[in-house]
Amino acid sequence: MRNPPLPERPPSAVGSLDRGLRLLQLLRDYGSLRVMDAAADLDISRSSAHRLLQTLAYRGFAVQDESHVYFPGPSLDAAPARLAWTKTFRALCQPHLEVLSRRSGESANLMIRVRDTVRFLGTVRAQSVYATNDRDGVVMPAHRASGGKALLATLPEDELRQLYRRSGPGGTPGLDEDEFRSLTKTLAQISARGFAINFEETERGVAAVGVAINDRAGAAIGAISLSSHAARFTGLVDRTFVPLLLDTRAQIEKDLQIIDLEIRDH
Repeated sequence: MRNPPLPERPPSAVGSLDRGLRLLQLLRDYGSLRVMDAAADLDISRSSAHRLLQTLAYRGFAVQDESHVYFPGPSLDAAPARLAWTKTFRALCQPHLEVLSRRSGESANLMIRVRDTVRFLGTVRAQSVYATNDRDGVVMPAHRASGGKALLATLPEDELRQLYRRSGPGGTPGLDEDEFRSLTKTLAQISARGFAINFEETERGVAAVGVAINDRAGAAIGAISLSSHAARFTGLVDRTFVPLLLDTRAQIEKDLQIIDLEIRDH
């Protein structure tokens, strides 16, 4: 069977979207990209290339180092989750997130774990100048995000070892033994106290606290978190954020007692 011919660029193609997708291809194939190189490849101004790359970084498809070079972000390597129940789960949690955000004055997030990453299913941003970024659709390393840590803390050590003490795609090394032991120690502490904290581990100037959500069979299927500016976080996390998160979790889990998400592929 012959391969189908490559499609031609349609007349109705959206130029800015096409340029953004081309940048994704460059990041995928070259492994790194400077603004000047992106501008030259796309034949656009440096300012336009910078805006496109910043947008990709905002959605997790690129990351920027201190020398202003862009590299593939976690969203670029993420395979589809293919979890049929996540749409229902998000719809169930959405009103609870809205209440949580109003009560806390901060942004509330919902996520699930897919192997060693977390996928943000939704964010309800705070209605204030303190609102952190919308994380809807963002992919993050599970061992750095607060909700991801809370979910990892529910796993047995042998499953954690399978996730982190291995070579990833392309031979990328996982955690070494000392790093893995440090992770398991941190997760044991999270399990004991019932919540996890991410203090500027995924975004400069932003901190978050998260808790795992269990289905009616007692399995952790997702997590909720509150994200805040780091300067405000320390004074609010214990007396405000954690109690509100625990109350919201109780309400969500009460709903999950009467709703079957049909989680067969989790």
